[in-house]
Amino acid sequence: MAKIIKMGLTGGIASGKSEVGRLLSLKGIPVIDMDKIGRTLLESDSKIKEEIVAIFGNKAMSEGSIDREKLRSLVFTDPQSRKQLEQIVQPRIRKRFQELAQKEEGKGTRLVVCEAALLIESGYRHDLDKLTVVMAPEKVRMDRLLSREPVSKKLAEHIFQAQTQDLERLAVANYLVENTGSLEDLAKAVDELVAKWKNDGLL
Repeated sequence: MAKIIKMGLTGGIASGKSEVGRLLSLKGIPVIDMDKIGRTLLESDSKIKEEIVAIFGNKAMSEGSIDREKLRSLVFTDPQSRKQLEQIVQPRIRKRFQELAQKEEGKGTRLVVCEAALLIESGYRHDLDKLTVVMAPEKVRMDRLLSREPVSKKLAEHIFQAQTQDLERLAVANYLVENTGSLEDLAKAVDELVAKWKNDGLL
């Protein structure tokens, strides 16, 4: 059985990465959303909750549960807090991804997409075979973020600063999707991306 190809899919916040993942899923390509795995773990893993409370106390809690908005505000305004959270959550997310990828490999799947915001920052890209980066102008991303999520401009700026810059993403990308137009334009760009993957023998 051929070894499954693990394709990273990343991009700055509000770049359109998740929409690209959705469009790839519609084409029958399995997409594993690492950020979604992280959210599920925060909600359901009692050990993670204990470790987060031990470090952050009640600052990250609301009515006995982890408050993701409070936690996000904490970690994106303090690099040390972000590092501590990543040390708790990232190994578990990676383990779950490997389990799901192995399951796909067992079904004979040729390629699986690993979608995550912090693939480069976390160093996880080194465990993947190829990397696709989604890019959009920073102003467009900022406008999208502020219109879709309850974050202040200041917190949004902290989030942008905490993430890898586009030039750094470009330096390590094997494939690039530019999301500068409409949803229809993005769908065409994804069609072109899949055609390139096929041409390169990945699908």
